[in-house]
Amino acid sequence: MSVTPQMVKELRESTGAGMSDCKKALDQAAGDMDKAVVFLRERGLAAAAKKASRAASEGVVSAVVKADNSKGFLVEINCETDFVTRNEGFQAFVVNVQKTIETNAPASLDALLAIKMGEATVQHTTTELVAKIGENITVRRFETLGNADTMVASYVHGGGKVGVLVELKAEGIVAQRTNPTLVEIAKDVALQVAAMKPIFLNRASVPADTIKSETEVFFQQYKNQGKPEAALPKIVANRMDTWHKENCLTEQLFVKEDSKTVATIVAEAGKKLGLVNLVVANFVRLELGAGVEKKSEDFAAEVAAQIAATAKN
Repeated sequence: MSVTPQMVKELRESTGAGMSDCKKALDQAAGDMDKAVVFLRERGLAAAAKKASRAASEGVVSAVVKADNSKGFLVEINCETDFVTRNEGFQAFVVNVQKTIETNAPASLDALLAIKMGEATVQHTTTELVAKIGENITVRRFETLGNADTMVASYVHGGGKVGVLVELKAEGIVAQRTNPTLVEIAKDVALQVAAMKPIFLNRASVPADTIKSETEVFFQQYKNQGKPEAALPKIVANRMDTWHKENCLTEQLFVKEDSKTVATIVAEAGKKLGLVNLVVANFVRLELGAGVEKKSEDFAAEVAAQIAATAKN
């Protein structure tokens, strides 16, 4: 029986196995869907489908920056428990993904997952690791910054709990991308992002609907507090000014010298280095597990589950 793309799609949806694995299984089973499922289960690939539905909020955020600091990458690799984060197989997988990123410089998560890492793609290798370790593991997020005319620095906090990329630009920056002084200031800004959690780069980057909604919230707050109606516009404007200073990276007070803003510190560093108009061009901040529903199991239950899983294997 001829294997069609629709058959591969259906098998993938029912088992969660990779496309290539489903195609191979159907070929081996001569198009018999039930036999193909058995083929996948025997190899631990269909089992990964059930595990893939479980929340994976532990793991690591890892940074890779090219040797010339022209481009940087952040990748978040998740698992279900901190227990597995310390697993040698998981750690080796993270290192191999880092090497793959460094060698291939993928432009997106999909591109990363499709790259060959040894004999199999990153996606396929992830699926195999799920079957081997017994937990849901996923390469969840991937970000990249930098180009031929900018420089990038990274900072990873707490052993992979938070990862940051910062991109700087200026006239003449290419010749100084590896200058230790410039690298240090860029890393300091990355540390700032990790610690102070800015949402936007600067005022110009704040969407109009965000400004509108925040303004309305503050207006109602002060109105409920009984502030004079005539004074509300000025009070709200002042509060929005403070809001920008709290949430825009370039307007935040610098954590290492809180008498100056980040923008001022960067500009002053640029002048000392002879760079014209040194500014922060962009940043990315990934916090491990953000947006993932965390499991409520206690530590004892987690350990017991791991021991049981190990015994089965």
